[in-house]
Amino acid sequence: MRPLKEIFVEEYWDIAFRRYSNNDTVVDADKKSYAFDELKATKRYWYADPFLFEKNNRTYLFVEMFDNVTEKGLIGYSEFIGGKFTQPQVVLEEKFHLSYPYVFEENGIVYMMPETRDDGCIQLYRAVKFPTEWIKDRVIVKIKDAVDTVIDGENIITSVITSPVEMKTQLEIYNIKTGEPSFKNPVKLTDQISRGAGRIIVHNGIRLRPAQNCTNASYGSGLIFYEINKSESSYSEKKYSELFSSQIVSGKDTVLGVHTYARTNEIEIVDVKKKRFNLKRVYWIFKKKI
Repeated sequence: MRPLKEIFVEEYWDIAFRRYSNNDTVVDADKKSYAFDELKATKRYWYADPFLFEKNNRTYLFVEMFDNVTEKGLIGYSEFIGGKFTQPQVVLEEKFHLSYPYVFEENGIVYMMPETRDDGCIQLYRAVKFPTEWIKDRVIVKIKDAVDTVIDGENIITSVITSPVEMKTQLEIYNIKTGEPSFKNPVKLTDQISRGAGRIIVHNGIRLRPAQNCTNASYGSGLIFYEINKSESSYSEKKYSELFSSQIVSGKDTVLGVHTYARTNEIEIVDVKKKRFNLKRVYWIFKKKI
């Protein structure tokens, strides 16, 4: 039986977004506060792992929609209309948990590479009717405990969980076409500050990889942006900047965590951890016990 505090008070995730300019972005965080608008979670679903994707002059948001009824993640999409995002709708569900919907386009075809850790692999889905209909395309590589994978040119960079309790991961790199290691893995040894937190971005001419700060085994206590240094034979990173959850203001509830970052040329977006009383969730939990 769960402790009563865990049943009545739910830890959940919201989406927070803001318009920005290159000289005013959280990537150059300088310990000031940043005000974000809120895409508020519903009682049944909360939203995390935001990815932005632009197509035909329209901006789409793909997110993990965690279902409090089934207690697993689904993939949903939203669209930026009139200065705000529409309420997300489910577009992809599996028997296993889905999250981290990395969406990209290649040769006119739109793909999604969500986290499919519970299926024991990293795999692609293909849009047959964008953005609402997706089918499995292929498995990139069969690998245990791979999460939060991003694309870097012809390679994928994945975070392999080495210690779930301590929230430690190591970085590994594979060729996206062949699934073969591109370097001698791991390219970064296990730690609490390297797990993927969004697609690689170019900021002021510098290639940056967002990562989660999970120090003290705290999931999503902040973001770290790493500058990538890569040659044909080696891969390394150095810290460019850091963003703490205390710097984000979004909605009425206190922001307790942040663990994914995305942006277009006009919008930057994060997910934020909060707490709330959710009576419906209590009903769903007890219904399962009956």
